[in-house]
Amino acid sequence: MASVYLRGGWWWCRLKDETGTWISRTTEFAEGDRRKAQRYAAAAQRKLDERRLAGDAAGPVTVAAYSEKWLADREARGIRSIRADRGRFVNYILPHLGAMRLDEVRPRHVRDMVRALRQAGKIAPRTVLRVYGVVHTMFRDALVDELIESNPCALHRGELPAKVDKDPEWRTSATYTTREVEQLISDARIPPERRVQHALKAIAGLRHGEVAGLRWRHYDPTLEPLGRLVIATSYDTGRTKTDVTRRVPVHPTLGKILAAWKLSHWERIYGRAPGADDLVVPTRNLTTIDASDAVHAFKADLEALGLRIEAGEHRDRGRHDLRSWFITTCQEHGAHRDLLRVVTHTSKGDVVSGYTRAQWPALCAEVGKLRVSTLDGEILPLATGFATAEVKAANRWRKVVTPMGLEPMFSA
Repeated sequence: MASVYLRGGWWWCRLKDETGTWISRTTEFAEGDRRKAQRYAAAAQRKLDERRLAGDAAGPVTVAAYSEKWLADREARGIRSIRADRGRFVNYILPHLGAMRLDEVRPRHVRDMVRALRQAGKIAPRTVLRVYGVVHTMFRDALVDELIESNPCALHRGELPAKVDKDPEWRTSATYTTREVEQLISDARIPPERRVQHALKAIAGLRHGEVAGLRWRHYDPTLEPLGRLVIATSYDTGRTKTDVTRRVPVHPTLGKILAAWKLSHWERIYGRAPGADDLVVPTRNLTTIDASDAVHAFKADLEALGLRIEAGEHRDRGRHDLRSWFITTCQEHGAHRDLLRVVTHTSKGDVVSGYTRAQWPALCAEVGKLRVSTLDGEILPLATGFATAEVKAANRWRKVVTPMGLEPMFSA
C-alpha cells in the first residue's frame, strides 16, 4: 500500500517496485496538495503492481534500456532520423542519463545534461537543441507507455541555446558561383551520372534523398511551358522528408540534360533502355545512391575540378549547398520568394498559405528566371575514356564499378 510523507515542503511517496523493494519517489506536489499526492501515489503503485503481476520483474527500467527499445521501435516504423538519433544517445545522452531509472529522471537532471553539453563547447547549439528534442520525444513516448508520470523535459527559457551555428562564418563560404555550378553539371572530367545528380540538386533544388528516389515516371517532359518533376519520395520510403508531394518545373537546361541522359547515356551505362519504374540516377546495381557515398563522390568531383572543398572551420561545401545556391540565385535573378517556396518547400502553417493555389505557368515562370547553362553549350559531353569504350558499354560497369556503385573517373 502506497503512503505519502512530507519532506522539505513537498510530498513524497513510498512504493513497492517490480522486484518487491520499497522505494521513495517525489510526487512533485507541495504541502497543500496532500490529496493530489495520495492519488499520484496510488496510481503509481497500481502501475508497478500491474507490471509485477504481468511477470515484468527483470528489474527497474533504465534510460539506456528503454532508449534501445524505443530506437528499435522507431527503426521498425521507418523513422528516417534513426541513425542520427542513435548517435545522439550514444555520444551525448546516455553518458549523462543512461544509468538512471526512467521514472526517476527529473527536470533538473535534463537541465544538468544540457548545461554540461553547452559548457563543454564541443558541439554546435543546433546539435544541443536536437539532443534535447530527441530526449523530449523519448520521454513523451514513455509517458504514453505509462512508464512515467510526467515528462521531465520542461526547461525554463534560457536553459536551451539559441539556434545559431557553431561557426558563424561557414554559411558565407558554403556556396557556389554560377561558373562553378556550370562546371559541376557539364565538365567531362565528372562522370555523366554525377553531373545529372548535381544538375537535379542545383537547377531543381532537390535534396539528395529526393534525387536518389526519383524515377522516370516522376518526370513529364511534355507539360507546357516547362516539364514537371513530381517529388513524391525520399530514397525508397514512399514519402518525402516532409511527407508532402511537390511539383517542380524543369528548367530548360535541366530538361536538355535529362533528355540526353535518358536517350543515350543511361542505356550505355546500365546495358538497357530505362523503364518508367527505373531510378533516374541509380547505382550500378540499380539501387538508390547512399547519402554517405554521395558525399565522398561529390568531394572527389570538387577536387577533380580544382574547386574549393572547405567551408569554414568545421565543415566542407556539400551537395546540399547546391540546393541553397538554387534558392538564392533564383531570387537574385528576379524570382518571387513566395512562389519559389512552393517549388522547394512545403507551405507554411498560416491561413494564407493554406489558401494559396499556385498555377503551373506561374511556377514555371519563376524557375525560368534562373540564368544557368552548360559550358560551351555541350550537354553531357563524354571524355575520351568513355567515347573509346562504347563498344563494351553494356558490360563495362560490372568490371570497373567503384565501391560506391558509381562510375569511376576517366581521364580525358
